[in-house]
Amino acid sequence: MLRLLPPLCWTGLIAYLGGSQWGGAHTSAWIIPLLRALLPAASPEALATLHLVIRKCAHVLEYAILAGLWRRSLGRAWPALGLAGATAVLDELRQSLSPGRTASFHDALLDGAAAGVMLLVLAALGQRRTTS
Repeated sequence: MLRLLPPLCWTGLIAYLGGSQWGGAHTSAWIIPLLRALLPAASPEALATLHLVIRKCAHVLEYAILAGLWRRSLGRAWPALGLAGATAVLDELRQSLSPGRTASFHDALLDGAAAGVMLLVLAALGQRRTTS
């Protein structure tokens, strides 16, 4: 049962990050000034685009890690993909009920794709190990 702890804890972190305190309006309050300090010549539009890219990269990283943790915990890829995908859908549904957040079908697709890519990478690495 302890092997389920890492993916369940990571799922809890994803749920926390899906809360209203982590919406785009809130993260822009500290990410945009940081980007402005790092890139003083960047236009406001470029900074807004970078903010969006950072947020989407966070989605990719969160769900890639989640899929990897489920894969390690369960020993199989399909259940790991299913659980990561279900987490993405449930998180987006919850965000639709949170003030300051909006649900996005595209985010759920991005999250599922990130999980799938991670599982493919892990499978390729596993294949490589067995043929070496």
